[in-house]
Parts: sequence; C-alpha cells; structure tokens
Amino acid sequence: MTTQPHGSPAEQIEVDWSWTSSDDGWIPPDIDASKPSAARMYDYAIGGKDNYEVDRRAVHEVAGLVPDFRACALANRGFLIRAGHALAELGIDQFIDLGSGIPTSPNVHEVAQVFQPDARVVYVDNDPIVMTYNRALREPGPGVLALNHDLRRPHSLIDDSKLRNHLDLDRPVGLLMVAVLHFVRREIAVKVLEQYRKLLPEGSYLAVSVVCADGTEPAVIERLEQVFQASSTPFVARSTAQVEQLFDGSELIEPGLVDVTQWRNPGQPLPIRMLSGVARIS
Repeated sequence: MTTQPHGSPAEQIEVDWSWTSSDDGWIPPDIDASKPSAARMYDYAIGGKDNYEVDRRAVHEVAGLVPDFRACALANRGFLIRAGHALAELGIDQFIDLGSGIPTSPNVHEVAQVFQPDARVVYVDNDPIVMTYNRALREPGPGVLALNHDLRRPHSLIDDSKLRNHLDLDRPVGLLMVAVLHFVRREIAVKVLEQYRKLLPEGSYLAVSVVCADGTEPAVIERLEQVFQASSTPFVARSTAQVEQLFDGSELIEPGLVDVTQWRNPGQPLPIRMLSGVARIS
C-alpha cells in the first residue's frame, strides 16, 4: 500500500527503496512498528508471516465485528490472480501493480508468465516494509522490477526512467489497483485514474477492487474507519456510483462490475462488500 510521508516538506526526507540486481550496498529503511500497516495487516489476513503484533491486534479488532475479514482479504487475492490470468490471455504481457503489498505467491509475474513467459511486471509501493520484503522475497530478474513511488502521482511513476527501461510504453499495459483505492480519498482517486488513462497506451487495461459502502453494514464501515485511523492509511468506503466513476473513460469486460468474490468465480458475497472490475482503456 502506498502512503504519503508525514510532516511538512522541509521535514520530509526523500528515500529511494527501489532496487536492482546491482544494489549491493542497499540499506533497509527504518520501519515504524508502533502503528498498524495496511500492507502488514493484509499479509496477516491472508496467512503471511511478515507482520507485527500491532498489525495482528488490528486485524483481530476488525475480525471481532467481521468474522469473515480474512476471507475478504483472500477474495481480493483471488481476484488479483484471476484478473492477471484474464489479461495475460488477452495478450497483455506488461503489468504495473500499484500498491503491490508484501510479496505473496503467486505473485503477478508468476501468474502472467503462465500465459506470457516473457511477461514483465513493475511492483509499485512506498511502504518501507513492503519495499524491504520486495528485495528479500522477489528475486530480481529480467521480468521483475520494484519501484518506490506514491500511486497518487502518476506522472512521476510513468516518467521514471527505470520503469520506461523495463516496459515498452508504446504497447498496452495492465494496470492493477487491487484492494488499494479504499486508502485513497474519493476525489483524488478519480483524478489519479484520469491521469493514468491519459498516460497509458491505447488498449491498456485497468483492474480494480475496492470496498463498497452499499451492501455493507454501516457499523462495519464505521469500525473499519476507526481501526485504520490509527494507521498511516485512513480508510475510505465508496458508494456503487462512486466505484463506477473510477471506470469512466474505459470499457468493462465481462462480467462487468461485480462483487470481488464473483468476478469469473462462483463465490458468495462476504460481509464487507468489495466491488471489482477489469476494463479496457479506450
């Protein structure tokens, strides 16, 4: 998950957590273990081990109200895998995974390379622990690149020379934003996606999953907001109309905008409603 550094501009120190295979002198950044992290909470919820006690407590707080919270995290992972497969089958062999989170197999490059052996993936995050584990768990190679960027700054990311050397931006790209936009303010997310649509080549695709307030108990939304307020990534839920707005200027492919459990899958909806869709950018 990507987050904005705290403090005034004068207090902020620019740290590059990106890596390449030649970064022998790379030093891991300091990690704040006093607050829960959305990335580490997600990791714990899907059965990972790269999390702290503060993250586990936060997940258990949510699970006290939503017993199926872990199932919601796994449903998002399932959507990511199915969307990756679908795009690779459509011929997409370049991917940008925004707010990629802590590496969990199968990763996007592993999924895509089943259908596109030469597929190339750029993992993007600016959570320090994510970038640390990116380096430790994702073996750098010709198909994989991890970059430290805030997804809310599309021009900065797309203009990065490392990304441009890794991907051919004259050809379509699959842009993945799975379980990340509920940590981005509503009005900002719309503008951000507008910019990505303009910057990416024609024929690119967008895959999104995001929490929807419609169909979710208000008490659940309120509790999620409370839990994440203590983290560096406050939580935002959207109405169905607001989720649909994220896909303006693109054409949804089958089965359209549906519950994350049901995107090309016969699953049952969960207490936290997550809408998902994959769309072609025209």
